[in-house]
Amino acid sequence: MIVYHGSIKKFDHFTKETIVQNLDNDINTIGFWFTSDIHSAKPFTIGTETVFEKSETEFWENGEPKIVQFERPVKGFIYKVYIDEPTLKIYASNTEDSFDLFMRERDKYCDYLGAEKRNLTWKDHAILLNKEEANTEFRRSLIKQGYDGLVIRNAALQSVRTDLYCIFSKESLQIADVFP
Repeated sequence: MIVYHGSIKKFDHFTKETIVQNLDNDINTIGFWFTSDIHSAKPFTIGTETVFEKSETEFWENGEPKIVQFERPVKGFIYKVYIDEPTLKIYASNTEDSFDLFMRERDKYCDYLGAEKRNLTWKDHAILLNKEEANTEFRRSLIKQGYDGLVIRNAALQSVRTDLYCIFSKESLQIADVFP
């Protein structure tokens, strides 16, 4: 299976640091995320990086330049990745939103901040208090069921529809090509 991964970072293989992407709803640390088509991966190649450098206009009293911090725009890379037939939990529905099916299953592991309403879900836009724990327990649950990852069919991503793939282990991922 061929999938695509967008990142502002250049790398030769997937690592724990590669896992972090700017995904909504605190799902970025469940696993390595991919799209089914190259165009859906493009928005993840655009971002910013924090830069520290000596100022040319601001100085301390002793004449030394101050160190300033700013965000610099960055254009990254799209990775074409080969995965050798993983066993995937499939979230798909003809009557419901596939992403909602996925999020409702993950919500079983989530603790949201909110006193006025009980049983908050991801749709309430509440603050997730246990992101890492929830993602880890959700991933463990799927692994225990025999899955290597998951696929969310026909998900809305950056105003387009695509299949979203999340793979739990870096061992099954082989980078086939890299596009700037």
